[in-house]
Amino acid sequence: MNLPGEITFSITEGDHYALYKLMFHRSLKVPKLALMLAVPLAALSILFNVLLERPLLDGLIPIFVGIAVGSATVGILFASLKPRARKIYQESASLKEEMALVYEDNGFRIEQPSGLWRVQWQQLARWDENSAIFAVFPNRAMAIIIPKQQVSEGVINFMRNQMMQSGLERPWRLRK
Repeated sequence: MNLPGEITFSITEGDHYALYKLMFHRSLKVPKLALMLAVPLAALSILFNVLLERPLLDGLIPIFVGIAVGSATVGILFASLKPRARKIYQESASLKEEMALVYEDNGFRIEQPSGLWRVQWQQLARWDENSAIFAVFPNRAMAIIIPKQQVSEGVINFMRNQMMQSGLERPWRLRK
């Protein structure tokens, strides 16, 4: 693909929130695992209560309470995403600046009024995407957001391919 010398975009509050949602959904491994374990634990609890001739609910109540508390916690965390994303976006002047993405031989650079940031594909820790954004991560906590509605599909495909060629074949997988 012949890429233009410079691709410009600006990150919106919605793009920043899309990153927060993406990271939130990707980080739900432990709650999902706990929920998957709840069914076998409930079955074992019923079996032991039957064998010990105890009331069936004795072992199920703690499981139901755990599911309810876990679900409430995940719900509260999800509900707090948008306000947190909004506050951080509003506090970060550099996030609102127009950015220029420039491809180089072994990576790319981001130019904006507040500074320049350069990275090589091999230095990136991970990548991921959803319908709104493509994100590359210099480390597990920091992301460079590329809004999909402001760049061509070819640019996104190029970046995805570069990440795969650099050894990160799947989204969200950390580089070892």
